[in-house]
Amino acid sequence: MKNLLKIRRWEAGLKQYELAFLLGCSATYLSMVENNRVEATSDFKRKAAEIFGVKVDDLFHKEFAS
Repeated sequence: MKNLLKIRRWEAGLKQYELAFLLGCSATYLSMVENNRVEATSDFKRKAAEIFGVKVDDLFHKEFAS
């Protein structure tokens, strides 16, 4: 799963702990999601997409091997 969460956060000028607060998670969990170490829960994905005003699929999408 590739995500654009870190890029969106940077563009919005948010620090990791600020976005984590808005998402209701720890900064550690957010870091792991941003760095593709864990897959975010569907609730997390929904909240993140809502915060950035985009569709979940635009923020989190599967990578397809060719």
